[in-house]
Amino acid sequence: MKALIRQDAEQNELPVHVRQAGFFELAVASEPLVLDNYQRAYVWTKEKVIQLLEDFAEFTTAESPTLVRQYYLGALLLHRKAQEGKVDHCVIDGQQRLTTLTILYWLLEETLPDFLQFKFRSSRSLVNVQQARNTIKIWLEEHPETRSLFRHIFSRLCFTVIMVTREDLAFTFFDTQNNRGVPLGSTDLLKAFHLRAIQADDYQLVEQLQSLCARKWEQVQQRGELIRNSRHYDFAPDLFHYYLWRGRNWRGSEVDELKSRDEMLSHFGQQSRVLPIGRVALYPAGSNLWGKALELTAENDYRLTPAIQQFGQQAVTLPFSLRQPISRGVGFFLYTEKYAEMLQQLLFAPGSNAEIKATQKFYNRVVRTLSAYLQNLFRLALLTYFDRLGSQGLLRFALYLDHQLGALRLSMSNIRRETPLKFLREAKRNLLDVISSAYEGDEIIGFLQQNKVDAVYQNDQRSKVQERYAAAVAGYYKLSCLSLKTAQCMDEKAMEELKPVPSHPDSRKTREVSHD
Repeated sequence: MKALIRQDAEQNELPVHVRQAGFFELAVASEPLVLDNYQRAYVWTKEKVIQLLEDFAEFTTAESPTLVRQYYLGALLLHRKAQEGKVDHCVIDGQQRLTTLTILYWLLEETLPDFLQFKFRSSRSLVNVQQARNTIKIWLEEHPETRSLFRHIFSRLCFTVIMVTREDLAFTFFDTQNNRGVPLGSTDLLKAFHLRAIQADDYQLVEQLQSLCARKWEQVQQRGELIRNSRHYDFAPDLFHYYLWRGRNWRGSEVDELKSRDEMLSHFGQQSRVLPIGRVALYPAGSNLWGKALELTAENDYRLTPAIQQFGQQAVTLPFSLRQPISRGVGFFLYTEKYAEMLQQLLFAPGSNAEIKATQKFYNRVVRTLSAYLQNLFRLALLTYFDRLGSQGLLRFALYLDHQLGALRLSMSNIRRETPLKFLREAKRNLLDVISSAYEGDEIIGFLQQNKVDAVYQNDQRSKVQERYAAAVAGYYKLSCLSLKTAQCMDEKAMEELKPVPSHPDSRKTREVSHD
């Protein structure tokens, strides 16, 4: 790695300093170690913190305390950032270890090293820091003999410090891992790439926009249904892999799985459009952007009924489309925020209108009994539909889509990863392309109906897995057998589910009396 750094430095004629340093030699208070906006949250788990403490305990008790030895804690990658007369050393790689060490130091000495000036903007970081503090405090209470030994270990810690003076050079090695680092995934690197792209001469504006976008990213990470099971869950990788990358790239017969992390970084990073700071390119979705209806009057006037425009702080209403080019920097974060929020409204939060509520009910009762691969395709198609046409006709589309995917489940003993890919690839047209170009839900329904699958539902010979799905379908439609499930049956069910529930006269009377 050192050879690679030297080679890059020579090619760019920029200094890269590599040195060995102890903990107290990492920096000084006047030029402290800090975290920049692009840094990820502090995410070390209780198990990882305890592992470090146990390693320290083994190190301090293995030989005579008087024996001078060093405990090597890997490499730190720092960016020397000079601006407005102030010099900071931004930690590019190593904040997880340094944060944990700082918490331990504070519990032992009741003060903080003056050269470590970390500020966490993320609520997720604050929660994890508190958990690490409690973990270390309890561990020290259970191992009181280590307290005095640990006070001396800081003077025996050793790091390889890689210091660069140009930020983009630092990020050449941003995903380089050391022996205790937290691996950085594609979405971590995309976040860093686009935060660094928010640049201008106005440093205060840059700082404000970077902080705002970093908070938006954290909100994206906390979306999805699995966040309820684990606060360490990060929704961003799922959002980009299962929805955004596939929705943008599964076109025509070119339907393949993501091949590498570099492919993800290229598509959402290097291929993004460069614009002035804070600016985001918008693209027309056809000629109509503002109208809901058009009328020609007897006086030969064109009368336009305007469509409701809802913006404010509702990210889901931002005027983006799933497959449009992405603007670098701010545009990337707004695009990501929109589709994370859209999925949240569609699937993971209580429905906001009758169509979404009814679709969620069907999804939970029936679609969840399909294989994971088919569920992924269902959710992607649902997102694409909602992005194109909104909630109108959403339930009916969901029923017809499930009719097709359910036929795959009932006709195949094993659903493999390749199954949904073949479904899109081998059709007359790619379903996602059909949805993306449709003007009405009936166009999509008509396309789905071209693939005749009713015969599959006539077969009563099913495996246990197939029977589970069949039972869910029969229960939802209230059918004695699946052969009764026809287009008319699905249309009637959609109308039934969306029929307004009349208020009971007695309840109205009660409300009126109580009001008086």
